Amino acid sequence: MVPLGALVDCLDARRVPLNRAQRASRPGCVPYHGASGVAGYVDRGLFDGPLVLLGEDSAPFFDPLRDVAFFHDGPLWAGNHVHVLRPRTGVDGRFLAHALNTVPFGAYVEGTTRPKLTRACMNSLPVPCPPLPRQRMIARTLDHHMDRIDRQLRELDAKAAAADEYVRVAIHHAVLPRGGPWPGPVPVHGVMRPVGGVFDIVGGGTPDTGNAAHWGNDVMWLTPADLPAGPPAWVGHGARGLSATGLAACRATRVEAGALVISTRAPVGRVGMTTAAVAVSQGCKALVPRGRDVDLRHAALLLRVAAPELRRRAGGSVFPEVDTVTLASLDLCLPPLHQQRAVAAKVWDMLDRQARQAHARDRMRAVLREYRPALRRACINGHGM
Repeated sequence: MVPLGALVDCLDARRVPLNRAQRASRPGCVPYHGASGVAGYVDRGLFDGPLVLLGEDSAPFFDPLRDVAFFHDGPLWAGNHVHVLRPRTGVDGRFLAHALNTVPFGAYVEGTTRPKLTRACMNSLPVPCPPLPRQRMIARTLDHHMDRIDRQLRELDAKAAAADEYVRVAIHHAVLPRGGPWPGPVPVHGVMRPVGGVFDIVGGGTPDTGNAAHWGNDVMWLTPADLPAGPPAWVGHGARGLSATGLAACRATRVEAGALVISTRAPVGRVGMTTAAVAVSQGCKALVPRGRDVDLRHAALLLRVAAPELRRRAGGSVFPEVDTVTLASLDLCLPPLHQQRAVAAKVWDMLDRQARQAHARDRMRAVLREYRPALRRACINGHGM
């Protein structure tokens, strides 16, 4: 184990920070490096050659699944949130970057809200330094496996994006025959009815957030952030709940289970179906069915598909917002009840399959992310070679 300061020359004095506007004013293909990696590209570099970049402040020093050190060979511009290190003779930069990502930084980083690795502490970091041929062998092995893991993670992300698009299109085609534009043709034996003719629309409110007596577990309280960003889903609770005092102190109204909740502000168009009595914030509307001729799940799908139309109709100067009158006037194309139920059942079967696949992808993603640092530690410590 050798102190890092004995293995590198520090080039921090040559750093020049550029803010986002300055970077945008000089576009190019030279990486601009920040504390956690490449933050953009500029027209020319301040540095060149094989370099190791090590976070100075605000880097993820305490997250073992994220890198704090990076190897770069070629032109580079670096800001003042990252140490710029040139490996000395006998030190392989790729190996050094891998080794630094195995170092426990707890005893060397100062500050709590904004952790900082000072130059003095950086120089004292203990780093393994085997003979150069072994460094190169370890670096080649790790580069190969890290590239392979990163490629698999990108493939999982691509599959997740493709699955999300498939779900969106499948829902659209299920509730709007042939995937046509909103509101779609009236089906045989179906009707066209406005939201206000099918549901009672209940607005919401928010009590004084600074008054602790307003918050509790008496009534579930939903905001747009509590509703699913993707397809409609059952919602059993929100991030916060209201006390009876809080409910009385605002304009929110408690509605029973079996209602729809749609976000009408920041963002517009998220939809949830309630499994318990709820109240909502002013960023949502609760829709209580008036009769038994509407399937709740089918109506939720319709409203989710209607999100672009609602955003088109939204008003507001600060952020888009759909008022009660606009929501009530939105036409819903409703087939007979038995068809609504059949469509909803088919879509939910598809959503269940997609959810299982998404869970499997998440598990694989978590395994790969944990495998990266474990493999690195094993190779650097000599147990994986």
